[in-house]
This record gives sequence, C-alpha cells and structure tokens, in this order.
Amino acid sequence: MRWDSLFDDLEAQLAEQTRAQLRDEIAENTRIERATAQLSDVLSQYRGNEISVMVIGHTEIRARLGPCATDYFCLETEASQWIIRYQVVESIALPSERRAAPLTSQSGKAIRFSAVLRGMLRDRSRCQIYGTHGSLIAEGTLGQVAKDFLLISMHQRDEYVRSSNPAAQVMIPLESIGWVVSTTLN
Repeated sequence: MRWDSLFDDLEAQLAEQTRAQLRDEIAENTRIERATAQLSDVLSQYRGNEISVMVIGHTEIRARLGPCATDYFCLETEASQWIIRYQVVESIALPSERRAAPLTSQSGKAIRFSAVLRGMLRDRSRCQIYGTHGSLIAEGTLGQVAKDFLLISMHQRDEYVRSSNPAAQVMIPLESIGWVVSTTLN
C-alpha cells in the first residue's frame, strides 16, 4: 500500500511538472508571436472598421480602414480615399469593438505604393499630395506614375486637365510622399 501511494505521488508530481512545462511553452510562444508581429498584419485585422489616424503635422484622419500593405494602408469615406505610408503615422486609435474583417488573401500586401497610385491615375481623380513632413506638396490630377516618381498636373479646383490647355506639371519623388488624398467630385 505504501508503494501505491509513493507511485501515485510521483505520477502527480510528473503530471504537474508536465503541465507547468506546457504553460511555460505556451507563454514563450505567445511572447515570440507578439514580439514578431508587424503593424500591417495587426492593422489588417481591423479592415472595414472606422479608425482614427494621427499623421505628421497634427492631422487627424477618421475613416474606414481598407487594404493594408507592407509600407502603406488605405482609408476611405464617402467622398475621399487616402493612401498613407506607415512612416508618417504618429498614432492609430483603434475601435473598442472590432467588426469581423472580411476574409482576404495576403496577396494584397505585395501591391506596391506606385501601383495604387497608377489606379488613381486611371481614375483621373483630383489628388492632394502631402510630404513626409506633413505639408501639402501639390494638388491636381496625376499625369504619370513611374517607378520612383510621379508627375501631377496643377490646376484650379473647379477645372479639369485638358490636353488642349496643358497645366503646370510638378515632378515628385515617390519617397518624399507621406500620403495622398483622392477626392470624388459629386
């Protein structure tokens, strides 16, 4: 009978030691997972939710979160769309309750900043381009988006760019762009 209690005690100690080791492994894996998390991955979990973003220059943008890539993310409202590079973000206020984000593939993360700007070029949307220091660089209609720069045609807000009346063009290196706002004319 004494042997039975001794073996029961040893088995209980072993079981407790195994449980403690499993708890430690889970805690360590959680720490590793949290330490290696990337901003774009965490932010993409809030896609479709309204967030508030503070960018350089004390500008606050409150809009619905769209696609998130490795170096930028998109926001949208009824009238405007923003493409914001992470390098100009000071803070992001996340919603207290997260709506279920639509399931999307990770392939959108590989879409380059210039490719999204080319989409704006095709739409012929009026754009405001802000620099990495938060100041407005140019306002007008995109004329060309190249590998490392863009051309924007400057014109009055209520005018359209016409090939018969060329407007002044400004060349902007893509690296100097902090965010771009595209406004829909209604």
